[in-house]
Amino acid sequence: MAASPSPTVSFPLQLPLKEVPGSYGLPFFGPLMDRLDFFWFQGEKKFWESRMKKYNSTVFRTNVPPSPPGFPTSSVIMLLDQKSFPILFDTSKVEKKDVLLANYMPSTSFYGRVRPCVYLDPSEERHHKLKSFFLDLMKSKAEKWIPEFDKAINEAFPVWETELAKGGKAKFNGESEQLILNVLLRTLLGADPSESGAASLKREGPSLISAWLAPQLAPIASAGLPHLLEEILIHSFPIPYIFVEFSYKKLQKFFSTHAVELLDLAEAQYSLEREDTLHNLIFILGFNAFGGLKLLFTSVMSYVGQAGSGLHDQLVKEVREAVKAEGGITMRACRAMPLVKSTVYEVLRVSATVPYQYAKAKEDFVIESHDACFNVKKGEILGGCQAFASRDPIVFEEPNAFKPHRFMGAEGEKLLQYVIWGNGPGNGKTTADNKQCAGADLVPFLTQLFLVNFFMRYDSFAIEKPVVKGSTSTIFFSSLMKRQHEKAKAL
Repeated sequence: MAASPSPTVSFPLQLPLKEVPGSYGLPFFGPLMDRLDFFWFQGEKKFWESRMKKYNSTVFRTNVPPSPPGFPTSSVIMLLDQKSFPILFDTSKVEKKDVLLANYMPSTSFYGRVRPCVYLDPSEERHHKLKSFFLDLMKSKAEKWIPEFDKAINEAFPVWETELAKGGKAKFNGESEQLILNVLLRTLLGADPSESGAASLKREGPSLISAWLAPQLAPIASAGLPHLLEEILIHSFPIPYIFVEFSYKKLQKFFSTHAVELLDLAEAQYSLEREDTLHNLIFILGFNAFGGLKLLFTSVMSYVGQAGSGLHDQLVKEVREAVKAEGGITMRACRAMPLVKSTVYEVLRVSATVPYQYAKAKEDFVIESHDACFNVKKGEILGGCQAFASRDPIVFEEPNAFKPHRFMGAEGEKLLQYVIWGNGPGNGKTTADNKQCAGADLVPFLTQLFLVNFFMRYDSFAIEKPVVKGSTSTIFFSSLMKRQHEKAKAL
């Protein structure tokens, strides 16, 4: 059983007060050298490990990408443990305005000249209106998520099976991305992205969104290019919107055509301007939902695939028994699948879709790590690194191991609060007045639906070693073992 800061575990009541260790170095050169360490000389993991070791602290000062010459310096106080990390969620002490990517925000040209909700602080009136609209929209479609997911994934299965039969392997990513987009647009807009018409996205939707996202995320990601070329092309200066304008205009045309009722609703009931709603819809469905789910689905299949038939057998048993008991895939059936839920949250723990979170101090205050207290000054940027905070050995037993059963049972459920992938605790409540992800419940649920549908059709599967290029991972099925006919008939 994993240890957790519960009534059975105590922390020191009095911790020494220290200055935050670390340095930002010389102007221009300090941020540049940290960026080269991050992407080139050390790599991301060693970058953080070496600094924790150097300062003997999980709280320290450093620069994070992007950096000069073409970007502002992002000098931050990084938080790499579970005790200090939650200050990033406390909007009474920190501001979340324009800090999604630390001290850098892409040009609003990418968003129709509006600031998307994700860049707004809860104190801004537009934040409350926009997030209220999105939360209500997702709830209003509650009865559509399961049937639309069932429809979309049953369109994907034959594609993978045919490709596997022809070539001996099948690429997971491409069809999984189309599946995700189909579910999102059919459910929320009531429109099929590939339906005929002047606004049709055909099957280009995922590539259009990925093209639009690329220049926004390029400064903080790796494209897998030779290091020198990557530093010159994507890490030194912003990529102008004009290079992806064609892609965004096609997305805008689709949403303008098929989201008329939603735009009317937002204008009438939430006092939102139509253009504001339009571009925020594109952002939340394209950047937040599609971008996050495509990473999460890939991570789930990678971890579950590599776990092997032992985990597959357990998932098959749990899924099919619950579905049989409820007479189909229902919300109630999904709630009766603790292993499926735990598996999804364990993937979110070890492979968060949002690796970094940032905030700016509204006032002077003191933060605590497990072994010290630190002074923070008003205006300083705080950052949290999920990969280390979510592997905090004080909280999680065997923190670097993938343990699908970790969150099962009463004690396991308590650990959900430490799965901090969505800008808030894993068991927190999303509201219009906080910055917790609007899809904090929906994203894990859709991922559970994926596993449920998958193991209703297959007894097991195998994947090749994931192909990693830069910040992206590609998965190929090497086998899909369909449900045995006699078992299916018996159930």
